[in-house]
Amino acid sequence: MRRLLWVLAGLLILAGLYLGLRHGLSGRSDPAEFTPEGPVVDALRGSVRDASIVLLVIDAARADHVGCYGYPRETTPNIDRLAQSSVLFEWHFSQTAETKSSTACLLTSQYADTNLADGPRALIPGTFTMEGGLGRAGFRTLLVSSNLKACPLYGIGDDFQDSIWDRALEGLAEEGERAFHPTVALRAVRQWLADNGDSRFFAYLHFIPPHYPYDQPEAYTELFEGLEPIDFEAGEVAFPERVPRPIPTPPPLPDWINLYDANLRWADWTVGEVEAILGDSGLLDSTLLIVTSDHGEAFGEHGHTWHGRSPHDEACHVPLLIRFPGGKLAGTRIEALTESVDLLPTLFDLVEVEYPAEGIQGRSLLPLIAGDCDSVNDYVFCRAGGSPSKYLVRDKEHALVLASNGEWRVLYDLARDPGQRENVYTKHRAVGEEMADVFRRFAERQRRPPVDFLDPHAVMPPLPDVPEIEMSPEDRARVRRIADLGYL
Repeated sequence: MRRLLWVLAGLLILAGLYLGLRHGLSGRSDPAEFTPEGPVVDALRGSVRDASIVLLVIDAARADHVGCYGYPRETTPNIDRLAQSSVLFEWHFSQTAETKSSTACLLTSQYADTNLADGPRALIPGTFTMEGGLGRAGFRTLLVSSNLKACPLYGIGDDFQDSIWDRALEGLAEEGERAFHPTVALRAVRQWLADNGDSRFFAYLHFIPPHYPYDQPEAYTELFEGLEPIDFEAGEVAFPERVPRPIPTPPPLPDWINLYDANLRWADWTVGEVEAILGDSGLLDSTLLIVTSDHGEAFGEHGHTWHGRSPHDEACHVPLLIRFPGGKLAGTRIEALTESVDLLPTLFDLVEVEYPAEGIQGRSLLPLIAGDCDSVNDYVFCRAGGSPSKYLVRDKEHALVLASNGEWRVLYDLARDPGQRENVYTKHRAVGEEMADVFRRFAERQRRPPVDFLDPHAVMPPLPDVPEIEMSPEDRARVRRIADLGYL
């Protein structure tokens, strides 16, 4: 009996060690391995040896409405021009279809079911973050956010040394300006660079456009007014929603798409202004400039409107451009699958700043950029909300959508059906089951495995305890006012 008890105790210890390692909670601080050296890798690292980093996020920008991604309307002339001196990633995906959790994924390199920073939850204490790691490596770190869901008020970005949002932006607003408009945030960026541009810095800039409610200057609205949508087709939801989401009533098509494109043009102006500010400050050619988005926007292609609940490309496929100092690898286009969680290890690999081997779930894209490999991800994963919630599992040939009731599945053959209209799960069950098995292995690697997407009888473990976000009555009132305007 004593021997049996010792065996059981040993098994429990091993199980605890396994779970700690699997979830990145073992306390290990071993650094991840950097990309092996080579002539291109060495040249890229040399170009950023003393460079600063600007990570610019335009909110709700779907890739297929950006000119350099093939959209025929002139929505993004500045981004298109920037693409000519940048590395462009053709198939880049966000990890969720809404701002807060997507931003948490980007800044932690953890999927949503590992960082668990959703709703009223903050990040788990001790989570490694992009800003925290770069700050400890000597970068001066700045967050400027026009979206309250991407700032410390909602538990995101606590590790930034300087944080400008909400009240600070209101203090910079001029008469008649809303504090969350890009003109105010740009003023904050220019002022901060004037005071800190001599130091090596990491700046995370999050601008509201092209996010609803599309209150861009009238000159942008007039550019697209009265136009017919391009190749647009409305569709039905893949899974019926049990609880309808209270959302603003969308404008009628085609006005809705025209307004979105006009607001995207305003976001593009913002990108051009950031580039100009860096140029005027003499910093452009000593800065690694990244442009991306937190998620896309749905116009009813699959029955979903806005974002948050759509698990399809219109809500998850987003732009990603990386401009190296001096325009190294200018005009390179990479067709491999990439994800938002890949940005942290890529940046740290480039600037040779150590990051932990455990707890980081993305992959460095540096070998891909350098041409040392053709792919770093066989699949990408994006979680969407709703009742039931959804998960997208996607490779280059197929997209599988799973529902959190563990029963409903939709499979699209992307070669024959790029618009993702026909469910071929029954016809191609073997492919669907193989991708479901891929998701199972993915799920098992998460801190709170989302096995309810595969098993209708799954009992989900409780969420780990974290301090819930606390807002003062004044902050709650401010959030309500901004939400009433449609920004949250």
